Amino acid sequence: MFDGWRIARFSPEGEQLEEYRLPVRCPTMVCFGGADMRTLFITTTRENMSAAEVAQYPLSGAIFTLPVAVAGMKKTPFIEA
Repeated sequence: MFDGWRIARFSPEGEQLEEYRLPVRCPTMVCFGGADMRTLFITTTRENMSAAEVAQYPLSGAIFTLPVAVAGMKKTPFIEA
């Protein structure tokens, strides 16, 4: 959730199943990786943050990894015909 200090996992029905709090204000994107697709990579930003905010939250802009119980799906390669 951008500007929300966290990311969340939802069921297909829209029910929030899990929430992961982060030490940064602005997570931007997530993707699964690792041999078993059970590592979540989380990108964050420090864009539009003041120097004081960056000093207070120095991990802003970092990439985090998180082991998760639910495996992601491998991306299907796009082949242009």
